[in-house]
Amino acid sequence: MRPHREIIIDGTMWLEGGSPNSDSLGSHLECSFCGYRLRKRRSKPVINLPFVSSEPLSVLVNRNGFCESSHQVDVAVCGAGGEVVLGLGNVESIIFPRSAMKPLQAIALVEVLECNAGAEQLSDSEVALICSSHNGEMLHVDAVRGLLGKFDVDIDDLICGAHWSMHEETMVSQVRSLEAPHQVHNNCSGKHAGMMILSKLLSSKTVGYEKLSCEAQQRILGILEFMTGVDLMQHTTGVDGCGAPVFSAPLGNWARAFALFAGGGELPDERTAACQRIRKCIASHPLHIAGKDRSCSAVNAAYGEAITVKVGAEGVYSAAFHELGLGAMIKVRDGNKRGAEVALGAVIQTLGYEMHDSLAGFFEPTLRNWAGEVVGDITIKPFAT
Repeated sequence: MRPHREIIIDGTMWLEGGSPNSDSLGSHLECSFCGYRLRKRRSKPVINLPFVSSEPLSVLVNRNGFCESSHQVDVAVCGAGGEVVLGLGNVESIIFPRSAMKPLQAIALVEVLECNAGAEQLSDSEVALICSSHNGEMLHVDAVRGLLGKFDVDIDDLICGAHWSMHEETMVSQVRSLEAPHQVHNNCSGKHAGMMILSKLLSSKTVGYEKLSCEAQQRILGILEFMTGVDLMQHTTGVDGCGAPVFSAPLGNWARAFALFAGGGELPDERTAACQRIRKCIASHPLHIAGKDRSCSAVNAAYGEAITVKVGAEGVYSAAFHELGLGAMIKVRDGNKRGAEVALGAVIQTLGYEMHDSLAGFFEPTLRNWAGEVVGDITIKPFAT
């Protein structure tokens, strides 16, 4: 992969490279001599790094200037060697990353298919789909059906359970058109489709694909242990809401995993290729990873191949900063999603990235009453003053 090179023009730092999917990062220049795109970014992080504090990040919910609620957030931003670049709160806290680890889980299938040229291959949108926690929009439902059909896997073998969409507009549409939701409407059906395909490729069967003892889950476990540097079976394991295995490990180790995913360290060639493909596919198909009105899709659309993010249940967010070779894991102690989104915005801006206008509603939200009047906001308590 071509490294990014810093170029100074009229006192402003620009990064050589960038992709068409990164347009909303900020202004671009195109060099008339070399044709490379130059993407503007802050010249340095907004605080001196490394910065480590035992105090968690505080997300404040304010009404008319008065803080009526707050969320305490543990933040770990690490390099591929595990060094903490930005640590707030307890970077050693043991967490379940929930769906925030899906891009890491997807490595297994992408690697297996890369080594099996005779097999059907995933399209770029399907790679994004197997990393998704989606709205269950027709875009997602049709994509899951098409993916399972391509590999001749029975859609009724999905064990993830059925639920109505958690996106209001989509849910209303479903209620009007369906008697009941199917497993394909589950927000994790893309991940499960990928696991079923992986199981079929490795063992010629899909029954029991969700069991930790099966070959597919063992392959995924091995990759997660490699990326985190942790024997995950020495920590508590569980079953996610969708029925798939979920693993716990220290916050900083999950951040380290995403630093490796971001290209911050040495990986085997096939793993590097898999990580790069997942990054590019999410950047080029951000709606497939979540959907309309979702921060996960909005952030991936805004920053393109520069930053990959993934939401997880119970107030979790992961991020890979590909230009910096850093990874991040964010965990809100009370599990609140709004705290995770605001904290993610704070981390991105702290590392020197400008916030795009499309993200203000997630990163710097205002509070409105039912009449639409602004009555408050959600902010970050300064942590490096």
